[in-house]
Amino acid sequence: MSLQAQSPQAQSPQAQSPQEQRSLVIRFSSLGDVVLCGAVTGGLAPVTFLTKRAFAEVAAALPGVVEVRVWEEVQAGRQRLDGPWAQVVDLHASPRSRRVCAGLRAPVRRVARHDLRRRLRVWLKVGAPPPTVVARYAAAAQLPPAPLPWLSPAAQGTALGLVPGASAATKRWPAERFVALGQAWPGPVVVLGGPDEGERVQAVALAIGPRARAVAERGFATTLPALRDCAVLVAGDTGLLHLAAALGVRVVGLFGPTTSRDGFWSPAAGTALEAPLPCRPCSLHGGATCPVGDHLCMGALSVEHVQAVLLP
Repeated sequence: MSLQAQSPQAQSPQAQSPQEQRSLVIRFSSLGDVVLCGAVTGGLAPVTFLTKRAFAEVAAALPGVVEVRVWEEVQAGRQRLDGPWAQVVDLHASPRSRRVCAGLRAPVRRVARHDLRRRLRVWLKVGAPPPTVVARYAAAAQLPPAPLPWLSPAAQGTALGLVPGASAATKRWPAERFVALGQAWPGPVVVLGGPDEGERVQAVALAIGPRARAVAERGFATTLPALRDCAVLVAGDTGLLHLAAALGVRVVGLFGPTTSRDGFWSPAAGTALEAPLPCRPCSLHGGATCPVGDHLCMGALSVEHVQAVLLP
């Protein structure tokens, strides 16, 4: 069963065009990459979006998306991709997405991954940073990127959002520093994380005190409204950072093993804080341990540094 997007775009005359006028956009994962597709989906409307089940709810909320098809359902033969499509925009450019495109009778445009350039930045610390992901998506779609926010309704809250977790351990700022930020914030605090981060999220919220609430769920039914309650959010280089920015939340990104110059950050989203160390970037997506053993990239970012930029 495909997921029909419940959005203003889904009710427009354009969204009711015949399927042959639709664009098929492919991005399987992960959360941040799917969110960043919002820079171009509105311009490609009406869009059918192919992604993994875990990200279907977010994909359905992107501008211009009228339908989401779930990759796991396609693999199982319960959904089809035979179109016809006006165009296919492959924003994953993996062997898997290339195989999908090979079976479709439609013109295909594909994102440039810049894999070699990104790896040379990590391995040898040489070369210019690649274009941002948003710029790469826009080039593939042959459209100018839409300005933030991409999701509606936009956030209008007063809370401080905190994301103490991350998929990679080296991307995590110390939990006690998130606690210090929350305790110093004069208003409500929302501590957020994914379904496997409940213990960490709960611990930070409890340490902050009764003004803080914890949100760690499988899906986004509670996460999206909680983000809309935020005025500003502090997080490492995580998908929730990009989701908050897409909702119009001002974000403070804490970059350690990755850098704000290597693709996923947009200055329009807020402020990036990072230590100017010669060992950075040390990985494409973070890792389990610091390669040089001191984890100074995150340790050098003090509570005072973050507090200085929390208020506009």
